[in-house]
Amino acid sequence: MFIDSHCHLPHGKYTKTTEQLIQDALSAGVTNIIAIGTSVKENESAIKTADSFGGVYCSVGIHVDEDRDKTTESLRQVLLEQLKYTKKIVAIGECGIDISEGENSRPIQDQINLFEMQIQLAIENNLSVIIHNRNGDDTVVRLLKQYVPQGLRAIAHSFSQSWEYAQQLLSLGAYLSFSGMITYKGRKNIAEIIQKMPLDRMLIETDAPYLPPEGFRGQPNEPKNVVAVAQKIAEVRVDTLEHIALQTYENTKTIFAVH
Repeated sequence: MFIDSHCHLPHGKYTKTTEQLIQDALSAGVTNIIAIGTSVKENESAIKTADSFGGVYCSVGIHVDEDRDKTTESLRQVLLEQLKYTKKIVAIGECGIDISEGENSRPIQDQINLFEMQIQLAIENNLSVIIHNRNGDDTVVRLLKQYVPQGLRAIAHSFSQSWEYAQQLLSLGAYLSFSGMITYKGRKNIAEIIQKMPLDRMLIETDAPYLPPEGFRGQPNEPKNVVAVAQKIAEVRVDTLEHIALQTYENTKTIFAVH
């Protein structure tokens, strides 16, 4: 019994239908999936998918690179409306900070404003926030320190940073979610974190259709491949797959308040 805590469903990169992807996941033992929203349009698709399939939940959020033609306040109003559409929305996000060389990126202060708006929305609606972070560690920690005392529950999606940063997030009550990146040979730093961190704060995800595990690279990732992530964690921690599956399942239900 596994939960894929973070995948993009539906998505144009898939060669299978959403129904086929979900059926294949069920056949692999993946009983629950959280479809992640990243834009006004994708939120609508995630909501529709969650309402159409048992065992599928969703989030709504604005990724740092999406809907750049809209103001933060107008996006807040849209998210408020979308939150009314279904009771299967379990989080806000993914949202956060992305500092890169992209020419079309939001200016950093606009990114912070957008992220902070969604943090506030999560707290107001008793939802978790799913954090996307590229080169924004200091900003993420600063905002968590500000909002955790107000009730913020946070998940660091597809975690791949240092043990030092992991410790900062864990001290603030955040959960760390691991993707197929943990199977890549160049990502041995992630194994150190998996070994050291408490298992009751760990989630597993695919980020499908992105980041396929070793053995699946070159093709779209799928929710069923979250089993390979759990297998790698079991190997690194010298634990059983059954125990990793059960604990990450319970962790995901806890942080997302999934019943």
